[in-house]
Amino acid sequence: MTSRRPIRAASAAGARPRGAHSLAPEHLGEAAAAATVAVIVGGVALVITGIGMVAMAFTLGSRYGAVPPPNLGTLALVPSVAGVLAILMGGALVAGGIAVLGDVRRARLVTGILAGATAALGALAAVQVMVNAPADPVLATALTVATLVFGVATVLLLRPRR
Repeated sequence: MTSRRPIRAASAAGARPRGAHSLAPEHLGEAAAAATVAVIVGGVALVITGIGMVAMAFTLGSRYGAVPPPNLGTLALVPSVAGVLAILMGGALVAGGIAVLGDVRRARLVTGILAGATAALGALAAVQVMVNAPADPVLATALTVATLVFGVATVLLLRPRR
């Protein structure tokens, strides 16, 4: 039986443990980084949707031709307000995601809460789309997928760090 001595590294760089090669920021990890990117992409999509809602509300009168209904302002109010709220929520999600990637203090908590609120609103919207006649299964499916993505992102962003 021979006793073997461990071979020492030739330099300090060789003695350091090698981490996994990843594009994810070290402070986040793989799953939370993917969730953060999903939140940013979803926020951009929400901003685009909000802009479309506001544009639709502003051009609602042109759909009626020469004689618009007398309550046109009331008809355009709900899509206008909902569009502005969607733009604000999407902007907050994008800003929060960028702050999480930048390792800003408490950004992970705030972005996780925003993602959870977006998931809850997405679930309510999916139910509302299916309850109102005529039901739109394509829109309901898209809202359900968005709800799932934001829900998983919420769980990943709000879980304790390891």
